[in-house]
Amino acid sequence: DYCSVVTIVDQTNVKLTCLLFSGNYEALPIIYKNGDIVRFHRLKIQVYKNETQGITSSGFASLTFEGTLGAPVIPRTSSKYFNFTSEDHKRVEALRVWASNHIPSSSTLLKLCDVQPMQYFDLTCQLLGKAEVDGTSFLLKVWDGTRTPFPSWRVLIQDLVLEGDLSFIHQLQNLAIDILVYDNHVRVARSLKIGCFLRIYSLHTKLQSVNSETQSTLLALEFHLHGGTSYGRGIRVLPESNSDVDQLKKVLESADLTASQHLGGVCLSQCEDGFPTMSIIPLGSGSVSLYEVERCQQLSATILTDHQHLEKTPLCAILKQKAPQQYRIRAKLRSYKPRRLYQSVKLYCPECHMLQEVPHDGDLDIILQEGATKTPDTKLQNTSLYDSNIWTTKDQGERKVAIHFVKNNGILPLSNECLILIEGGMLSEICKLSNKFHSVIPVRSGNEDLELLDLSAPFLIQRNVHHYGCKQCSSLKPIQNLNSLVDKTSWIPSSVAEVLGIVPLQYVFVMTFTFDDGTGVLEAYLMDSDKFFQIPASEILISDDLQKSMDMIMDMFCPPGAKIDAYPWLECLIKSYNVTSGTEQKICYQIFDTMVAEDLI
Repeated sequence: DYCSVVTIVDQTNVKLTCLLFSGNYEALPIIYKNGDIVRFHRLKIQVYKNETQGITSSGFASLTFEGTLGAPVIPRTSSKYFNFTSEDHKRVEALRVWASNHIPSSSTLLKLCDVQPMQYFDLTCQLLGKAEVDGTSFLLKVWDGTRTPFPSWRVLIQDLVLEGDLSFIHQLQNLAIDILVYDNHVRVARSLKIGCFLRIYSLHTKLQSVNSETQSTLLALEFHLHGGTSYGRGIRVLPESNSDVDQLKKVLESADLTASQHLGGVCLSQCEDGFPTMSIIPLGSGSVSLYEVERCQQLSATILTDHQHLEKTPLCAILKQKAPQQYRIRAKLRSYKPRRLYQSVKLYCPECHMLQEVPHDGDLDIILQEGATKTPDTKLQNTSLYDSNIWTTKDQGERKVAIHFVKNNGILPLSNECLILIEGGMLSEICKLSNKFHSVIPVRSGNEDLELLDLSAPFLIQRNVHHYGCKQCSSLKPIQNLNSLVDKTSWIPSSVAEVLGIVPLQYVFVMTFTFDDGTGVLEAYLMDSDKFFQIPASEILISDDLQKSMDMIMDMFCPPGAKIDAYPWLECLIKSYNVTSGTEQKICYQIFDTMVAEDLI
């Protein structure tokens, strides 16, 4: 389904965010800009995360109207039948008057003469020409009657089939701009008719230095409509009746077609077809072309989960600033450590912030063997909490092993729901039992009750996942405290840890990423449990498939045998902080609120 998120407000100043879904894009409300007036039918009101929101329901329909005072009251809708009375007409006019005094005009709607580099804005314009660039990008030539503050970048069109009036485009060469449209917007761009009036949402500008015959560093303003629909990104055709179109026509009619486009007195060079050009060429030996830079930026291998409002900061600027700060960066991953990815998994205590290695099977076996030297105490068997069973092994010095089956309200549950406590068991035996029973806790006989082994061993084992506790922060409680969980057949690790006085350790990935954005090189620290890679760190050591997935992600970040120009761009949030080591203080950086793009997993 398509989804549109709309925030509406009425004369009572009550705001409501609406999530509008439809299998047909054309059935969603046709909204051109902030301040448009909407009328929704069959809007369902619900509460989500303690906030009231509207959502589409069966039979949902809408009417939208231009919000400009004095504009014709013409409803926009995909419905074949609707009722619109004189009272509705008065209501629209009244809302227009109210909105003119209470809703500011859209700050994102700009003219070309007002745009700046590194900006996202909405543009109202007329389509002059169009051409297919490749399967995932499309060229639109547009104008709005004003000139950009910098020369605009030109796509080399000699080998492209350009639709449009070439003589008129040539006449407007100083006022027209080239926009590269990517991915899902290509289909819409391809269907546009020459001469139509458009509103392009979330258009991105970027200032690039380009080689020129007259200057070694000529600055050119690029325009890109990236893929996706975030922040309303897209293209809409405006009807002739729209008041913004009427205003645009007046500007176009009075435009100075002879105005020269220059920067510091240097005009753009012309290619053989007579059009000024900033062709798609490499910036220098071994660098990425302008076109490829933007494609890589659009197809970023990572995405932000928060703080999208932060502006991108070059690494060279970050390295000069004091801590603590938060930054948004776009860079390539030059290298990472450790190279053996399984070595990146650590155990982390959220209270004392201690990091420790995950015990190897050999170390675990030694710890369990030490716990097996004590014979199970028969006085601690068959209690109200559990039924016990004990046997003697035929080898290993006739070692005694006791298994205590925890009951649920006095009844033994099925094995796949049963928690067992094991005394004297070896790692191989515990692994076999964990595949049959829901959960296993290694224990030993204490003076008055069963007690946990040293927290060097797992306090809970579920299938192949071992749950550990922090020795420093935990304050162990008697096993009998499990009585409070006997009716909870799920045996949630956090609940088991809480009743046994354990502060559970978290499995985390700990890695060092070396970023390079062409302005500088910066090392950032990644500590993540399951957000960045979208792979649980607790399962990576026991799953070959997950290890292969992580290997593929890192090979995609740093393609083996490829030059860094071919690496994908990563968009990340990093924060700086001060670290004191002895008498020295240095600034470190950590990645946060970033994850691998879902379509790359």
